Amino acid sequence: MSAALLAILIAIAVIVAPFAALRMASRWRAPQPLPEDWARRLLATVPQAVAVPAARRTFYLAQCEQFLRDKRFVGCNGLVVSDEMRLAVTGLACLLVLRPDAAPYPRLRSVLLYPGAFLVPQDEPDELGLVDDAPVEQIGESWDGERVLLSWPDVEAALAGDEVNVVVHEFAHQLDDETPGVEGAPTLRNYERWSEVMQREYARLRRHRRPPVLDPYGAESPGEFFGVVTEAYLQRGADLQRHHTELYGLLHDYYGLDTAACVMWPE
Repeated sequence: MSAALLAILIAIAVIVAPFAALRMASRWRAPQPLPEDWARRLLATVPQAVAVPAARRTFYLAQCEQFLRDKRFVGCNGLVVSDEMRLAVTGLACLLVLRPDAAPYPRLRSVLLYPGAFLVPQDEPDELGLVDDAPVEQIGESWDGERVLLSWPDVEAALAGDEVNVVVHEFAHQLDDETPGVEGAPTLRNYERWSEVMQREYARLRRHRRPPVLDPYGAESPGEFFGVVTEAYLQRGADLQRHHTELYGLLHDYYGLDTAACVMWPE
């Protein structure tokens, strides 16, 4: 057996092992216990929660409680999941589901946390229609609407103010997946304004090599653009409002947070 083939087999085993354990654990899905004094600890852990309006604070915590009870957290590659990890991911994810009719990700069953970037198989063909056998390194993935994979150090970086927020990026994909056949948009009653603003801003990002706010990765596809603009909205609200006023207004009206007016990380 060649060294390259052995490396690929080892990588696949590392990827598959957590899912085998997850299938065993999912045979019995009792409600997950809530951490002690969870609401106070969650609000203290997630700086972005300061953007939740006072009128929606009770609803936000109710969404967080349901998420904590319903979703299973699994540590992978030796990572032991703590209450603080559960609270951090829950608090960030539920910032995106504050609409009165929103359920906290009904299709999602589990969140897999890794001690760093992880390897995932490639399934997207290149320009020649070929799929590379070698797995790729990622810090986050959203799979089939049923599970989200996250690098814990990158979650911590988002809490500390890093421009990349892997949690809200992947959970934006979860919202995207709730509407089959539509890429780059959550479920909406009317898509006219959303399509107009998002398509214009997506085309603008594809034209600019060094955009002032949005990660160029958003130019990969409408779905990735939705994830990237959601990150910017949570992490750089004032900058997004300044450079992309209509886009900020669109996300403000959908998510219901005035992130541009909040000081999340005092200097």
